[in-house]
Amino acid sequence: MSGTSPRRADLLLGVLAQTKAWSMRLSRPFLVGASLIFLIGCVWAARQLGLTPATVDWIALAWLGLLAAPLSVVYAGQGLVLLARSAGTTMPFGRATAIAAGATLAEVLPLPGGAIVRAGALIQAGAKPARSTMSVLTTAVLWIGLAAFASGLVLARGWGDGALALAAAGAAGTIGPLAWLASSAGWANALGTLTHRLAGLSLLTVRLHLAFLALGSDVAMVEVVPFVLAVIAGSAASIAPAGLGISEALAALLAGTVGIDPASAFLAVAIDRIVLLAASASAVAVGAARRRQGLPR
Repeated sequence: MSGTSPRRADLLLGVLAQTKAWSMRLSRPFLVGASLIFLIGCVWAARQLGLTPATVDWIALAWLGLLAAPLSVVYAGQGLVLLARSAGTTMPFGRATAIAAGATLAEVLPLPGGAIVRAGALIQAGAKPARSTMSVLTTAVLWIGLAAFASGLVLARGWGDGALALAAAGAAGTIGPLAWLASSAGWANALGTLTHRLAGLSLLTVRLHLAFLALGSDVAMVEVVPFVLAVIAGSAASIAPAGLGISEALAALLAGTVGIDPASAFLAVAIDRIVLLAASASAVAVGAARRRQGLPR
C-alpha cells in the first residue's frame, strides 16, 4: 500500500463506523415498524392457511434449521473469502464465517449494514478502500442479476415479454460484474465467484423449498426460484431493516404467477428468514466464545 493508503483506509473505516452507529441509532423505530408489519403478515398468513402445530412438517423444518441454514452460514463465510481475493487480500475461513454471520445480523439496520460490515472487514484485512467497496457492490449486483435471470426464465410462460425483459436485465446485471471481476482479479477468481453465487442460488432455493414443505405445501423446486428473487430484492432494499416484510410481501405478490397461495409464500419466506437469523446468531455466539477463550477463529 502507498504512504497515503493507510490514512485513507483509516478515514473510510471511520466513516463506515460512524454510518453504522448513526444507522443503529435510527434502527429502533424502523425495526419496530417493520417488525409489526412482519408479525401482522405472519399472523394473517398462518390464519389463512389454518396452520397449527399438527399441520407443520417438523422433519422438513428440522432439515431447514439443522442443515440448510448452517450450510448457508458456511457458504457466506466462503463468499467473504472469495470477496477478499477479489479485493486483493486474504482472510482465514473461520474469521470470514464469523464476520459474514455478523453481516447477516447487521442487516437489521435500515442501511445496508451487511455491506458496511463486509467492506470494513476487507479494509481491516489490508485491501484498498476503493477496491473493497467496488468488490462488495459488484458481487451484490451479480447476486441480484443471477436471481433476476433465473426468475425471468421460470416466469416466461406466465409473464411473456415481461419475464424475458427481466431475464435480459438479469443477464446484463451478470455480465458487467463478471467483466469487472475478471479485469481486476483475474478470470479464475471471477469464475470462482460466479460458481459460488450459483451454488448460493441453489442453496436458497432448497431452503425455501424446505420452508414450503414445513407448511405442508409441496412446491416444485423450479417454482421456488421467483421467491429467491423476492428474498434477494427485498434484502437489497434499505426501506426496511433487512427488507423485513418487503421480501415476504414480494413473495406473496409473485405467488399467483406460479399458482401458489400468497399466504404460503409469505410465511415460507418469513420462516426462512427467522431460521437463517438464528443460525447466524449461533455462529456469532460461537465466534465470540472462541475469542474469549483465546482460541483461533
